[in-house]
Amino acid sequence: MQKVLMLLSILMHIVLIAGYFINSGIIFFTSYFWIIFCLISLFIGLHYHFSKVNLNEKDLTYRILAIILTISSSVSLIFLLYITFINPFLYLDMR
Repeated sequence: MQKVLMLLSILMHIVLIAGYFINSGIIFFTSYFWIIFCLISLFIGLHYHFSKVNLNEKDLTYRILAIILTISSSVSLIFLLYITFINPFLYLDMR
């Protein structure tokens, strides 16, 4: 079940990035939700990666999904912090 939740969180991060490039103006209405989601999934990915689970349950795919979730959530968080606080008019430069 944890593998499915990690995979769904990774897909949500892909939807975030795709949603920004499809309609960048809508991200600003939900940017704080996305930042909270990124923080939660970052902590979940770190928890899954460093958890003390039996070796039978924690196989290679489990570790790979935890690493990918941690990386995707940290990249999404950096991207969101950049477009929210540093350069909020980035979407105007793209058009």
